[in-house]
Amino acid sequence: MRPSAWLICVFCLLGSPLLAQSAAVGLYAEGNGLYRVGDYEGARQRYEAAVATGAQDPRLLYNLANATYKTGDLGRAIVWYERALRLAPRDEDIQANLRFLRRLKKDRDPDPTSGIGGVLERAFMWPTLNELALAWMVSLLACFATVSWRRWQGQSSLHSSVLGCAAVALFVALVAFTRFEADAGRIEAVVTEVQGIARSGPDGQETEVFVIHEGTKVVVERSEGTWHLVRLDSGLGGWLPSEVITKI
Repeated sequence: MRPSAWLICVFCLLGSPLLAQSAAVGLYAEGNGLYRVGDYEGARQRYEAAVATGAQDPRLLYNLANATYKTGDLGRAIVWYERALRLAPRDEDIQANLRFLRRLKKDRDPDPTSGIGGVLERAFMWPTLNELALAWMVSLLACFATVSWRRWQGQSSLHSSVLGCAAVALFVALVAFTRFEADAGRIEAVVTEVQGIARSGPDGQETEVFVIHEGTKVVVERSEGTWHLVRLDSGLGGWLPSEVITKI
């Protein structure tokens, strides 16, 4: 193949994500314009098209959630806010809008855990996995720097400062591993139909266990065909058909 042909191939391979990004930016801008003039359905379509290009930006998902809510689709609006929150877990606007929509849905959420257990749980969930990874790397570097400094000074490497850095690195690694295991095995979803009937088994003829309504968040424990065993925060579980929920 001629050098020019190689260059064209390389440009095409590298240019594809750039073109996709450019398309997403254009669709995002169009969506913003339509939203400002009150065309929420048009804005929603543009934002969804931008997401379909592979763009993963919390601002895009946040605006899509806003437009989705404005079109009257409460359940899917919560899904988009939840997805935006995963990209920007401390964004106050996303958190505030999620709290507002949760108050609008029919099913009431249980009171958040209080007491020392609640404090410890919130502290455990507060850092992101990326932040835990960074903290682990910093603690390892601190340990290495401390050992190097003491050896340069002709002192023993076994010192309380070295052991302290090693203990911190081990603790952060343990927390990160525990969080990763918990997050990796946890599949969350939101009810996006007006209501769903949870049954005792993966079949429409099984006994009705409870009725769940739009906007309620559930944990998917396992799936069989087009049915999913879900569990509420209260601990109650049942089988729902796939068309009732949307995974976050």
